[in-house]
Amino acid sequence: MPESLFAYTGLINFITSFGLGIFLLIAKYRSHLCQAFVLFCFSVAYWSIHYFWWLSEANSEMALYLIRQAMIGAIFIPATYTYFTYQLIEKKDFKWVHSLNVGLVVIFLFFAMSPFFIASLKQQLFFKFWPVPGPLFHFVLAYFSINVLYAHLLLWNAYKKSFGIKRLHVLYVFLGTAVGFFGGSTNYFLWYGIPIPPYLNILVCIFIITVAYAIGKYKLMDIRLIIRRTIVFAGLFGVIMAAVGIVTALTQSYVGQFFGMGPTVRQLLSILIAIFLFDPTRKLLTNLTDKYLFQKKYDYHKLLKDASRGMSNIESLERLLGLVVHFITMKMRVKNAAVLMREGTSDQYQLVYQRGFDKKFLTLTLYKNDPLIHYLENHQEAVDIERIKEQVEVASYRRDKSEKAYDYEAIRERMNQLQASCCVPSFLGRELRNVLMLGEKKSGEYYSNEDLNLLYTLAQESSIAIENARLYDEALRKSHELEHINEQLEYSKELLMKALQEAEGANKQLQDTQAQLIHEQKMATLGRLAASVGHEVNNPLTILSMNVSRVILKHRKNKDMKVTEILDVFDKMEKNIERIKAVVNTLTGLLKKSEKGKFEPLSLKLILEETLPLVQFQTYLDNLSGTEVDFNVPGNVPLIRGDLERLQEVFLNLFINAYHAMAGKRHRKIGVQAEIDPKDPNMVAIHFRDNGSGMTEDVMKKVFNYGFTTKAPGKGSGLGLYMCKYIIELHGGTITVTSKLGEGTTFTLTLPIYSETPALKQA
Repeated sequence: MPESLFAYTGLINFITSFGLGIFLLIAKYRSHLCQAFVLFCFSVAYWSIHYFWWLSEANSEMALYLIRQAMIGAIFIPATYTYFTYQLIEKKDFKWVHSLNVGLVVIFLFFAMSPFFIASLKQQLFFKFWPVPGPLFHFVLAYFSINVLYAHLLLWNAYKKSFGIKRLHVLYVFLGTAVGFFGGSTNYFLWYGIPIPPYLNILVCIFIITVAYAIGKYKLMDIRLIIRRTIVFAGLFGVIMAAVGIVTALTQSYVGQFFGMGPTVRQLLSILIAIFLFDPTRKLLTNLTDKYLFQKKYDYHKLLKDASRGMSNIESLERLLGLVVHFITMKMRVKNAAVLMREGTSDQYQLVYQRGFDKKFLTLTLYKNDPLIHYLENHQEAVDIERIKEQVEVASYRRDKSEKAYDYEAIRERMNQLQASCCVPSFLGRELRNVLMLGEKKSGEYYSNEDLNLLYTLAQESSIAIENARLYDEALRKSHELEHINEQLEYSKELLMKALQEAEGANKQLQDTQAQLIHEQKMATLGRLAASVGHEVNNPLTILSMNVSRVILKHRKNKDMKVTEILDVFDKMEKNIERIKAVVNTLTGLLKKSEKGKFEPLSLKLILEETLPLVQFQTYLDNLSGTEVDFNVPGNVPLIRGDLERLQEVFLNLFINAYHAMAGKRHRKIGVQAEIDPKDPNMVAIHFRDNGSGMTEDVMKKVFNYGFTTKAPGKGSGLGLYMCKYIIELHGGTITVTSKLGEGTTFTLTLPIYSETPALKQA
């Protein structure tokens, strides 16, 4: 008789553990926590039912088989319990523990039905068939004990660090399993010959009762959802059974008599009617449980549905935000609400709508690096002030201060400053676009998980509508701006036409001015040439005239002059005539006109050599003789493309400027170097260097300006370098200057290399 009482404890443990496991499996099979707990319950149930059958068995061989089967359940219990503990406390680094337990379970299962685990059965106290442990049993017991102690240590540490409802969850699991495992441990005294029966085996079901209480009282696994699904399941089962019974009764009593239906046809008709009623019945029962058992949730779902329907029909951003805030403040009875919106791609979140806040929040701005914004952007879930307060407490008890965590204290202060009891982020893709701030509920209640989930869902559904409304408002604003721009364009068009007409006149005037400048430059050059050539020709002409006069006087005094005397005078006259001829030939050669505006292949070396005599004539009156000129034009420098006459004007100006810059110096030197431009192989670079007085930075900036000169009044026109720049750019080249005061100046020109397919326009 006592043996039967112990057997019934196993049956009670089986009913409680298996029943709760099945109940949770049906109700919440997708939850990882629920799945882990169900595995643990089924392990306990497997051990319990075989424990019952073992103590109820009269045959020794069958009893040995059943106790070995019971111990298979005992092998699974510690592994599933540790796995459930990891899921409950949300500890992630459990792979190695889980892998080790799975490996041990596989090894132990391999020997579970062998004498290595349970060697045999023998009489112990009033138990006829008590197991005798094999050598492997001691290792299984050690594995069992280590897992249980380790899991309880994890639970105790999690209890000390957790707060609120989570703390209660851990507490009830810790106490319940401690009592359950303590009661189950009394089964092992007799295994080692200690005469203590398993009186406390019944305590195993205490764990199940404790967890069931935590589920119902503290929502350990969302009992309301379980209740609803249970009611729906039971209702569906009842409706189907009723439908089958009613159809069967009616067909047997009435319809079968008229249509001659057999039993098979009646059963088939009953099944078809049950299938037809299944889905409408399920929807009806779900709505009824939501409406009457979960009225608050039902109202919130209706709120979400109504708000979503209303949002889709609103185009204006202000009206849309007003609708969202109105729904929440009125339906959830919130004291105040506001919406922060990100300005484009900036890092600012501006207050765009508020209701119930103080006036000081009319210009509220938060930045992306704000602790609250940073937390919402990374966590991507709604948060209330109570949960932040819990995290502040957790942070104060955290031992490892180096652990990276959010600044929950700063987040709490920010929410208090904003009078926000709840903050809900709204994302567009992965980008945080809006933040909904809600104040306290008028009822004084806290925001539940259900509230936060609903608000987060509403915020995500509204994000697209808000973005569409913002784009609509922006498009409308830009449309008005476009209309204004079109008006401005029409007005600008009129001004432009007027300006073009004026520009045509100005352009013609500019062309005339440039032609006049070129003419003036040429006239100035010709004037200086005329003065120098006249001086150079007059000297030999004077000598020639004097020689002629001397011969005539001698002839008049002496009619018998010797021929040698006459030939000597004629010889001197011939030398002066040759001198005059050389000057005239040089002048006519230099002033020979190229075809105006014709760009042709030119030798840079020949241009420079032919320009130098012209320079000497130009500087004749300035008494600048004795200047050293060094030409460095390698033979590999290719022909350039240009207008001979205009390039001679450029080089002439540069030479003359260099001569004048060196005035007063004892040693004067001009260096001209040509090379292929290292920056552009299609151009030739020419460097004009002098060792003159140099320029300041300010002068270098103005040196190419029209009318700018550093020469004394009457000495310079300010046109030379201006025309040089104009002519070089006309050729498609560039001219730059570098100088250092007191050391000299370098002008660098670039001119295009001649090619058969020129890209330049003729001037």
